[in-house]
Amino acid sequence: MKKKPVVLQIVPRLNSGGVERVTIDTAGFLAQYDDTPTYVASAGGILVPQLTQRGAIHIQLPLATKNPFKIIWNGLRLAKIVQEHGIELLHVRSRAPAWSTLIASRLTGVPFITTYHGAYRINAPLKNWYNSAMVRGKCVISISDFVSRLIKEHHKTLDPKIIKIYPGVDVRGFLNPSHYTLGDLLRQREEWDIPPDAFVMLAVGRIARAKRFDLAVRALGKLADHQNLYLVIAGSDQGRSDLSQNLLDLAQQFGVTERVRLVQDFKDIPLVYALCDLVLFPTEMMETYGRITAEAGAMGKIIIATDVGAIAELILDGETGYVFPKGNLEALVDIIRKVLSMSPEKKLSMENKARTHVGTHFNAERMYTETLKLYQEIIS
Repeated sequence: MKKKPVVLQIVPRLNSGGVERVTIDTAGFLAQYDDTPTYVASAGGILVPQLTQRGAIHIQLPLATKNPFKIIWNGLRLAKIVQEHGIELLHVRSRAPAWSTLIASRLTGVPFITTYHGAYRINAPLKNWYNSAMVRGKCVISISDFVSRLIKEHHKTLDPKIIKIYPGVDVRGFLNPSHYTLGDLLRQREEWDIPPDAFVMLAVGRIARAKRFDLAVRALGKLADHQNLYLVIAGSDQGRSDLSQNLLDLAQQFGVTERVRLVQDFKDIPLVYALCDLVLFPTEMMETYGRITAEAGAMGKIIIATDVGAIAELILDGETGYVFPKGNLEALVDIIRKVLSMSPEKKLSMENKARTHVGTHFNAERMYTETLKLYQEIIS
């Protein structure tokens, strides 16, 4: 077994989010790979206990800042940490910390790489220069073909070396439908007052206007001939109670209040996937990967998702799920009708293919292997 390098991953903070999740998952894998220590630096957050429980070491730094003086100070602190802990590779996943990491790399000679997670806005040359910290390392990991195109378009003068590694989902552990019995699913339906024979659609994720959960409510209202059709919205409005209330008001307007369940901050998200019959992802945000799409497939669920950003890269349209034009309510309703009219055999076949597709191309083990291989290549 080839020894892994001593890696320091760097993120602004460790609260909820896809970047934080992939950071913790990668650190957990590295901690178990061999006895070489692995580190994560951040300003802290609610996920730090999860990180340390998986065997990684957390280093607290005020990295969640865009203040240029603090960025420089963080760079000096990172350089000291590199020397104290024998860090061999720096891996940064956000822009402001990337500038600090660049400083530390120049001071110590230790290489750094980045992962380009976001579709960063460019509204002025200065903004693009700020974003360019993400392509100034030895290489930049792109999380999708869509992101690779963005990097080439926005940073072509720097000619960065791009390595595509799709984020992976835990199809054997966290996202495994076999963890739940029929009794588990029926008990949860009963708790939410959903009939055992109801057809349940699920919209999951952060409640925000750009996520367009309102389209899911509107679609339910358009399907008035299906009175056994329910909608579960599982997410968090993060204190924006007006956003949740808008969805409830819309449900009342369409006369479907009795068949909408708004569930905030539910902990067992795989259980919600398991008990639903169809996943809706009507976002208008420019998704750089589409983790919900991967999670739905891992749980063996058909997904109907907007064709924006990288989402379509994870779906075999018509085979594992469907894509529709953003904001097109009629197209969404038509596809829902198509799924509702499927034979049980056809639906089960699509669900099985969705799980196989995600398990083959977007699993966590593949991500870990490809990431570790890159780490070893960089330091050698």
